[in-house]
Amino acid sequence: MIFKIKDCDLNRMSELSLSAKDKFYTLVYFKSHASADTKTGLVHCKPGSFVIRDSNSPLLIKSADKSPLLFSLINFSGSDAKKVLNFTGTQFDIAYTPMHSHFADSIFGKISSEFKSQNPEWKAITASYILELIGKILRLANHDLLDVLPDHAQRLRDLRADIHETYFNNWKIGEMAKKMGLSTSRFASLYKNEFKISPTEDLIQTRIDQSKKMLASSKVSIKKVSAACGFESVHYFHRAFKKRANITPKHFQNKQFANDGSVYTKERHFSLDRLTQQAEFSGIIEFIDGEIRFHGNTDHLSGLLGYPAKELREQPFINFVSSKDRDIAEEGVKKILSNKNIIDLSIGLVHQNGSIVPVEFSALLKGRNWFWFIKQESLQTL
Repeated sequence: MIFKIKDCDLNRMSELSLSAKDKFYTLVYFKSHASADTKTGLVHCKPGSFVIRDSNSPLLIKSADKSPLLFSLINFSGSDAKKVLNFTGTQFDIAYTPMHSHFADSIFGKISSEFKSQNPEWKAITASYILELIGKILRLANHDLLDVLPDHAQRLRDLRADIHETYFNNWKIGEMAKKMGLSTSRFASLYKNEFKISPTEDLIQTRIDQSKKMLASSKVSIKKVSAACGFESVHYFHRAFKKRANITPKHFQNKQFANDGSVYTKERHFSLDRLTQQAEFSGIIEFIDGEIRFHGNTDHLSGLLGYPAKELREQPFINFVSSKDRDIAEEGVKKILSNKNIIDLSIGLVHQNGSIVPVEFSALLKGRNWFWFIKQESLQTL
């Protein structure tokens, strides 16, 4: 895909001026009130709105209230960029105002990180983020969609996904409500109506599910599991776990290790074909000096973690695991070496730029060969 990223930055200035000689597309995300003078006329842009400039159009943006102009922008070009914009029916030089825009900061952050690091495959990864960004802008700015979705439904789903992905953070219901711009009581009511579960209970159950995976995959201490899953204290974790699983965390862990078979998973029916279909990345495991390594074609995994494919093959798997998940991963390796499958082990892998990429790791013995599988939980290269 031919995408040339010329710039990606957060800007604070009084105005932005681009001429018809600037042969690239520009996507502007406004964080303050502004006026955009385009070939179609003068457009008022509110915080949370977007303008996509054509590659041969002049554009003059000024602050609407004499305060510093605050916005993020991406300048990009290329034949594939033009095809995508034409195919999606993107209208240039108008203000798009989605029903919400909190997705933008996360995507801009990922694009900025890739642009600055320029690790292997950064252009392809950045292009996918730009497509995601434009797709969400167009979808959420579609007035037909506003008639179909309740006011808060999509925002609640996005927030819930964020909570589930970062369950280990110190989430409070007041913070959740603030992100939605709602009172605590109104937020709790809408959340329960949408998902048939309270936000607090939903978070606790997510943490309990994650703790089961950790307890079943390693002999790591209950205290470490409690902290890793975001519980305020071991005592509270013990109480919450027993209430929902009808067994203490320690007894659950002992029971899992007493059984022959696989690591805990909600769905125990699995096969090589099933795991291959579900995983974004897969390959064969190679055993060298008691260590497991990624074997075969690791080019696609290189795009996820940023390392050269050769480095991924030559270093032990454990070297790419984050320090906080090292104990869990080492127990998983021991299970593989004792011919036991690993299913959906939640760990963090270290990107070349130092960020953590949360994944679910599986390993399956089929015949004489071991196969590894990786599913992304959330790509966080910020």
